[in-house]
Amino acid sequence: MPTLSDRQRVELAIPAYLLYALTAASGMFVPADPDQAAKAEADIAALRADLQAALLEPFGDLVAKKQHALLRRVERIGKAVIVGWGNRPALSVILALWYFLKDLTDREVLILWEGSAMERATSRLLPMFAHGFEEQMRDAAAQDQAHQLLARMKAEGLYG
Repeated sequence: MPTLSDRQRVELAIPAYLLYALTAASGMFVPADPDQAAKAEADIAALRADLQAALLEPFGDLVAKKQHALLRRVERIGKAVIVGWGNRPALSVILALWYFLKDLTDREVLILWEGSAMERATSRLLPMFAHGFEEQMRDAAAQDQAHQLLARMKAEGLYG
């Protein structure tokens, strides 16, 4: 297996970082049926565990010092993106991240191998916010926001 460059490792980790941060927000995923709250909480915990594994996976073969340096880069880039989420509706952020991820997978910049932590996480996420795709106006805005996110990443030298 070929060795990944630092840039490629960061590119692999960014989507997981952003989705992990999103799932940390309280009230982000609320079940329609309050009786399902315990199940929903367990589902989110499993989702977060998969996202954390996907975030760390690209750095697993590196020495600790190099891992920390690259994770700091991921965190710096990720935090700069997250700052812009403050005044946007949650569904808008979720859909934009979904389209960002879809673009990366469509272009095979990111490959979600069956059974991988990221594949498990995305397969859990899709049903959680599929209803958002039904709203045409919000959907179009999310696609535009995903393009803006990609442009921001390209300015960082990523996903070129």
